[in-house]
Amino acid sequence: MEIQTGAPNRKKMISRQSDIKLIKEIHEKHPSHGYRWINAYARLHYGIVWSDNHVHLCCKYEGIKSKGKHYQWKKPDEEHEKFNNLVWNGWKYLSRPFEVIVSDMTAFWVGRTYYELTMYFDAWNKRNSWIWFSI
Repeated sequence: MEIQTGAPNRKKMISRQSDIKLIKEIHEKHPSHGYRWINAYARLHYGIVWSDNHVHLCCKYEGIKSKGKHYQWKKPDEEHEKFNNLVWNGWKYLSRPFEVIVSDMTAFWVGRTYYELTMYFDAWNKRNSWIWFSI
């Protein structure tokens, strides 16, 4: 009876090195994709069947990480773009009417009817210039 001392099998090591070589090659062509995609790509294009875990371990062993673009997820009701307030410092330097128009929009329900109210203000005289009311 033979006792294993923890030394890896040579055939597995040779196989793993060739797997890592192919995984590196795929990763260099497509650096933004992860290990699951690399496994699917190898299965489709090379006919090699690996498990996702095997590809993950090979990538981890070689330090291969996807270089994808990451973004911060925001709730649908939050603002996605922040705009500078261009009017804030210019209010006291206006020289004529209709130089700066400011708008405000609100929507509400009355009974079963949905209303949208849009107001446009002239910053020169600070009074309501137009009102747009739609049903």
